[in-house]
Amino acid sequence: MDDPRATIHSLVRRNLGPIKPVKAAPAHLSRSMRPEDAFRTTLLDCLAQITANAATLRAGRSVEGLHQLRVAFRRLEVVLGAFGQEFEQDWLEDLRGRAKILAGRLAPARDLDVFVGKLLEGAPQFSVKSGVGDGLVALRARAESARDEAWSAAAACIASADFELFTDDVAGLASSQLPLSRDKRLPRAARRMMDRQMARVKKRGRTARSAEEGDMHRLRIALKKLRYTAEFFAPIYRKRKVKAYLKKLRALQNHLGDLNDTANVRRVVGDLLRGKPRKDEDVALRYAAGAMVGWYGAQAPRAIAGALKRYNKFKRVSPFWH
Repeated sequence: MDDPRATIHSLVRRNLGPIKPVKAAPAHLSRSMRPEDAFRTTLLDCLAQITANAATLRAGRSVEGLHQLRVAFRRLEVVLGAFGQEFEQDWLEDLRGRAKILAGRLAPARDLDVFVGKLLEGAPQFSVKSGVGDGLVALRARAESARDEAWSAAAACIASADFELFTDDVAGLASSQLPLSRDKRLPRAARRMMDRQMARVKKRGRTARSAEEGDMHRLRIALKKLRYTAEFFAPIYRKRKVKAYLKKLRALQNHLGDLNDTANVRRVVGDLLRGKPRKDEDVALRYAAGAMVGWYGAQAPRAIAGALKRYNKFKRVSPFWH
C-alpha cells in the first residue's frame, strides 16, 4: 500500500512540499504490526516532519518552523535510541549521533529566538530601574545581531550536504527490508521500550532530590524521552487512558521547561558578553545582563520546589501500558 509520507521527502527536495510549520502527527501504528514495521513507520513520521519544516525554512525565516524542526530531530533521536536498544542494533547509534549533531547546529538560533522573544520580555520591571533600561537596549541589540548570525548558520545547515545525506539515509532505512528483530508482537516490544524510559525517569527523579539545576535538567530530558516514546505507541492503547496520562506528563514537562529558562539566560547572556562592547555601553550592558541573570536565578528555588512537588504526584500515576 502506498504511503503518502514516503513521497514527501522527494517532494520537498523539489520545493513541492509544505511551506508552513508542521507539528508532529499521531503515529501510524496498529497492534498487528511487527516491531520492525512500527520502527520504519515511525521513522517516516519523523522524516515527514523534518523535511516539511526544512522546506518551510528554505522559504524564509520561521520561528515556529525552526522549533518544529528541532522537535522532529529530538523525536527521531528517541526513535533511534529506543528501537536501537530494543533490537540490539548498535549501528543505529551512529545515525542517532548524526541527528544530534545536526540538531545542535540549529540550537543557537532557537535559543536566541526564545531569549529575544520571551526571556527579555519576562522581567519588564527592569526597564524602569535606573541604569538598567539603556543596558537592556544594548543587550537586545547584541542578541538580535547574534540571532541573525545563528539563523544564517541554521540556513547553511539545512542547505548542507550533511543534512541532505542524513535525510536520504533515514529515508533509505525507512524503506529497507533489513531484518531488525525476531519479536513479532508490537505491544510486547512497546511495553519494554516504555518501561526502559520510565526506569530512566525514576533514576533521574531520585537524583533530582538534590534540587540542583543540572539534575533537574536531566530529569526533564528523561521525561521528554518518555513522552515521545509514549506518543509513538499511543495508537495501540485505549485512547482515554493515554490522553489522561499524556496530559499529566506534558504538564510536568512544561513546568520543567520553564525552569530550564534560567539556565538558558545564563548561557545566552554569557555568550553575548564575550563580544567586545563599545566603551560607552560596557557598564550599562553588563549591569543589565547581571540584573537579568540575577532575576531569573532568584526564581529558580521556588520553581525547583514546585517541579519536584509535581513530579512526586506524577510518580503515582499508573502508566497506560500496564
